[in-house]
Amino acid sequence: MEKIKNVEKILFVITLLVLTIIMFYWINQKEGFHEDEIFSYGSSNYSQDNVFQRYGSKDEVNQIIFDKILVGDLSNVTNNILNYLNNPNLFMQEYNDLVKQEKPIWKTKEEAKEYLTINDGDTLNFFSVYYNQSRDVHPPLFYFVVHIVSSICFGTFSKYIIFAINLIFFILSCLILRKILILLDRRHLTIPLMILYGFSIGAISTVIFLRMYQMLVFFTLLSLYLHIKIIKNDYDINRKTRNELIVTTILGFLTQYYFCIFAFLEFIVLTVILVKKKKYDVLKKYIKYHIMSAIIGIIIFPASIYHIFFSYRGMGADIKVNLLESIITYINELGYSFSMSGITLILIFAIISIILSILIIKKDRKRLNIPMVSIILIPTLLFFVVISIIAPQMASNTLIRYIAIVIPLVGLILILAIDYILKEKLSKNAILMILTVFVLIWSVYGLVTNYPRYLYKGYNQILDIAKNNSELNYVYICDNNFTYLSALPEFMVYDKTKIININIDNLELLKSDEELKTKKEFVLCIKKWLDCDEVLNDIMEYTGFDDFELLADSEDLEALIYKLMK
Repeated sequence: MEKIKNVEKILFVITLLVLTIIMFYWINQKEGFHEDEIFSYGSSNYSQDNVFQRYGSKDEVNQIIFDKILVGDLSNVTNNILNYLNNPNLFMQEYNDLVKQEKPIWKTKEEAKEYLTINDGDTLNFFSVYYNQSRDVHPPLFYFVVHIVSSICFGTFSKYIIFAINLIFFILSCLILRKILILLDRRHLTIPLMILYGFSIGAISTVIFLRMYQMLVFFTLLSLYLHIKIIKNDYDINRKTRNELIVTTILGFLTQYYFCIFAFLEFIVLTVILVKKKKYDVLKKYIKYHIMSAIIGIIIFPASIYHIFFSYRGMGADIKVNLLESIITYINELGYSFSMSGITLILIFAIISIILSILIIKKDRKRLNIPMVSIILIPTLLFFVVISIIAPQMASNTLIRYIAIVIPLVGLILILAIDYILKEKLSKNAILMILTVFVLIWSVYGLVTNYPRYLYKGYNQILDIAKNNSELNYVYICDNNFTYLSALPEFMVYDKTKIININIDNLELLKSDEELKTKKEFVLCIKKWLDCDEVLNDIMEYTGFDDFELLADSEDLEALIYKLMK
């Protein structure tokens, strides 16, 4: 038996090494960035603001707070605060005045780099990270970690900074999945599950997406492991388990608020189980530990109250969604995560459910551990439905992040269900061989025929254009005040960049642009979903540039790149 365990450990380590190599392969294929990924760096590292502003280093709120309130000694700051408290309309008046004065300015490549990296005076500046996140809609733990690693990589912007963080939490997630299987006496399923989850398009996409979702996956799986451990130990919560549960809940809460949804669903399921089992003493402690965790989490990050209950991403959001349509969208994305269609995924679950139902009805009901099944299955299914309702409605190719939690859990459920069906007829070794071969063939097929999300292929072409024209100025035309963050790598190359939001700024402002008057050439970027021809003609009219060359236009790109000349 010990020899078998050692072989399993060796195979597990080898599998992790192979998965690590695969993750490195795909991060090397990643060319561009989603605006949220760039925000991960900026909000972690920039002390002036959490967004790279078009019209200065700080937005209106920060201009008032840092330039008018937090100035001088403590006595002066106190007087400033009292002045604003005694004049409730003063803040909004000054805010509105600043908004009226807004106009885009030329931003240097040094300013773009400063937004993304740690520079002099910002090393281990956790206050700015904490403050930036209080003004966002996410808790700060992930950003603290990014800030620490960026401080180690002083002055450097690299996709590998957050990738390294994600890769570590991916490996930790795999370790927790293994520990869950060991708790369930299903150690022989470790390698098939690692292949099914780790080789999946969904897992790869989560690791190369430079946000907090892989960290969220880890703490969710760790929380599930602890709940399974409580059930396995006959509902005993000893001191060690108590401390692990509290710390995990707090850290999960401080990573991403979606953790609260899964934790709440787990809490409801285990509470019902404890009531049914009449374990009232355990239930009291269990409830107390969660109340303690919630209080500590809120004390650490009070802004969470606003984020969860009142922000545009919280319970105060105006959610208008066709539930059936949204669920279908997410089922299709979950299917894509495992390199299959949504219909195929539904059919697989339907067939397995029918077979399991027949087996349970016939002879296996007493052998089925209902509490164990409930704590895994119910939170997973309900979380999926809740996310289908509340997650932001975006392009389908960006949605894997919101179901990142579900991907390893669906893999776990599938592997356990198939093992349950086969265990009466086959030995553990036979099941191991069959499942390993099947999921390996399926996973390799999936990797050959599909691509992970968030690669943003084609962006290297845009960067090459920037490098070939680095001495020129760059005018970037967009239609909002956030998505242009994805172009920060370009902004770090061009001499100067002016970002124009066509929904706010009048293009006629280019008539009086002294910088353009002194140039014979500049590079222009126009987002494809705008009326590119009209925008180009207006800009040429207002700037006096009478000739242009189209530098980039392909299906991979979301923008047209021109060089304008006199």
